Amino acid sequence: MVEAVSANAHDFLSSSDIWNTICISRNVTIFYSARNVVGVVGESVNLSFSKLYPGPYSEISWFYNETQKILLWEREEQTKIFETNLKPRICLAGDNITLHIQQLRKEDSSTYKLQTSLLSTRQVLSEHIRLDVYERLTKPQIALSPSSSDNGTCLFNATCSVEQVRENVTYNWIPLGQRINASIEGPILSVRWKPGDQDQYTCIARNPVSNSSYTIFASKLCADKTSRISLKLLVVILPSIFNLLFILN
Repeated sequence: MVEAVSANAHDFLSSSDIWNTICISRNVTIFYSARNVVGVVGESVNLSFSKLYPGPYSEISWFYNETQKILLWEREEQTKIFETNLKPRICLAGDNITLHIQQLRKEDSSTYKLQTSLLSTRQVLSEHIRLDVYERLTKPQIALSPSSSDNGTCLFNATCSVEQVRENVTYNWIPLGQRINASIEGPILSVRWKPGDQDQYTCIARNPVSNSSYTIFASKLCADKTSRISLKLLVVILPSIFNLLFILN
């Protein structure tokens, strides 16, 4: 299971993040950084500054979609939350800088901007954080198309799918007893099966916040087909046996 991100966003800052000084002028420096955070529909997430430049601050602003101001904190003033779809679901955490969003929705996915002004130097610091919100995956559904062949084998295709088709989902089929690196990538499994062959196959669907699986058994899928094949063989073989016994007698 992939765990949803719900800690302070600075926990996700890695050495690969690149900081660029966009402009430098008198007593003002603006920094830019882009980081990615994931959240889960219906759950909560915290977005925060990297804290490479600690306060105190004279002013803190949060923006949705980089330009729409959603929250303003000013020293000695009450926090102001602006009229947006986020208003009843956001607040500042106890550090007065971390944006807490609860009851996440898909439309909350966006690039957020945090802009702060240092009290001592008047430096304006700016950071961009990309939030992507996903649903937890439901149990996969399997569509089957079994058929038989004349050589005693059962042929079938199994297509694995989940309801959240736009949730950045990847699929893998894993045969029982096989190593993970022997898995079959993609939602479609094609099998040529006969009794005694590998029987169990598991489809695993994954997205950035969850995974879900479904297992099928080739023997059960092909039971009807193989029984028909056996019946056909008996229809062909039995008359030959009777003819041979008649000749011998």
